[in-house]
Amino acid sequence: MSERRTALVTGASGGFGAEFVRRFAAEGFDVVLVARSGAPMEDLAAEVEERHGIQTVVLPKDLAEPHAAADVIGNLEQRSVHVDALVNNAGFSTYGEFAATDLDTTLEMLHVNMLTLTELTRRCLPGMIERRWGRILNLGSIGSFTPAPMTAAYAATKAYVLSLSLALRDELQGTGVTVTALCPGPTETGFQTRAEMAESALIAGRKLPNPVDVADAGYEAMQRGRPYVVTGATSRLFAFGTRFLPRTTVTRLSGRSQRRLG
Repeated sequence: MSERRTALVTGASGGFGAEFVRRFAAEGFDVVLVARSGAPMEDLAAEVEERHGIQTVVLPKDLAEPHAAADVIGNLEQRSVHVDALVNNAGFSTYGEFAATDLDTTLEMLHVNMLTLTELTRRCLPGMIERRWGRILNLGSIGSFTPAPMTAAYAATKAYVLSLSLALRDELQGTGVTVTALCPGPTETGFQTRAEMAESALIAGRKLPNPVDVADAGYEAMQRGRPYVVTGATSRLFAFGTRFLPRTTVTRLSGRSQRRLG
């Protein structure tokens, strides 16, 4: 690849990930696209290469695999590609009472949402610090701020993401590297479809925000080095309000918002 800065985006086959790819390409970054589905990434890579004259690498990879992060970084090292900006966007949720959810799926979710994110961040950080510039954007959630019955393990992973992001941001002061957590509420990305959340009171009958607007907010916050950003007026109010209510009360309110309808 060229000497331009390079961005690595996980979950790049659609939703937020695809939007981040477009934003980096428009800013002149070369882009590495990582996700399970190769064909959509190939189409997106061709689109941004033609439109912006940048270079891309497409790496189909299931990030739930134990050595996925090491494989991705190893592949890039063989190509002499270093990562200047990292977007840990890949992730998914389960929906339903914890005791009834599929255990293997839950464990895969924990791996993608936390372990792969952590390993990619750890493997990319030393080079960023050495070059005195880097940007990391981690996908949190409104669930980062409260326990969430019916998506209990998912919300716990996103609490981890926010905590890790804020701690790393503090550690990296003065290095030229920043870490930002993007914490959106429900958005029209296909995320809820995979989680089978159509019957959730949080989703049913609602017109969800467009992922373009959320990606814009996240990209701007990352480039400005903000610690975190919550998108959507209702989500911002909820995240702010959780500071002043007992955690048990907040958990109960969160559970009501996600109960099954019907």
